[in-house]
Amino acid sequence: MNVLRTGIIALCSLVMLHKASAQEVNDTAKLFVEMKALQGVYKQPLSFDVRYTYASELRPGELLDSLNGHMEIAGNKYYYQLANTEMTANEKYVITLFKEDKIMYLSKSMSQNAIDPLEQMRVSMKTAGVNRCIVAEKGKLKTITVGFKEGGPYKELQMDFEKSSGYLLSMRYVLKTTMLMESTGGANTEAPAEYGEYAIVQSYYNNYKPLQSEASQFDNTKFFYKEGSEFKPTTAYNEYKIFVGSPDLQ
Repeated sequence: MNVLRTGIIALCSLVMLHKASAQEVNDTAKLFVEMKALQGVYKQPLSFDVRYTYASELRPGELLDSLNGHMEIAGNKYYYQLANTEMTANEKYVITLFKEDKIMYLSKSMSQNAIDPLEQMRVSMKTAGVNRCIVAEKGKLKTITVGFKEGGPYKELQMDFEKSSGYLLSMRYVLKTTMLMESTGGANTEAPAEYGEYAIVQSYYNNYKPLQSEASQFDNTKFFYKEGSEFKPTTAYNEYKIFVGSPDLQ
């Protein structure tokens, strides 16, 4: 099993979140008003740590996998490290390092609107079929819970925020086990019976700090340089083979 893909989705989603005040809402439109209001805190340069755990819904107390990572964000620039994968993005490039395979994958950076997780979440919710959305407050926490229609790829998503800071503290999502399987078949692959139909993936975020020295933090020149029309790795990454994912990459 591999929770990496789901982890990336979670990381991308949390960047757009920030705090708001509410008691309880059971309405999708109002939920997105809340989500939009939560965006502000992640517009400031931040770094934080993340941990993912995976379990079967059949045995929720038994962890089957876990991953630790780190993320840094500054507007539309970001860096994340998760297991043996690192990704750095700036206004022009997205550089992904697959450390075990010594591969550097280069692609074109998308516009902020094209990667807006809030819009992506709207589309995902519409596709999956939402039957309940609740925003509630209790003590120091704000909790957003989204329930999906029976039989779909997602069953439930829950996000907990610290009210005083607006920081995302944890996410818990229940989704079909096949979505986590490492296979070219993806979600169409049949999950082994012992894993169960649905998986529980939880992510925890902590150690939030203002990001320092962001001016050079996302500089692509430390990874590669261009010689004519060819991309070549710098000395620090001379063991890596470069693959270009965008045909019009300049």
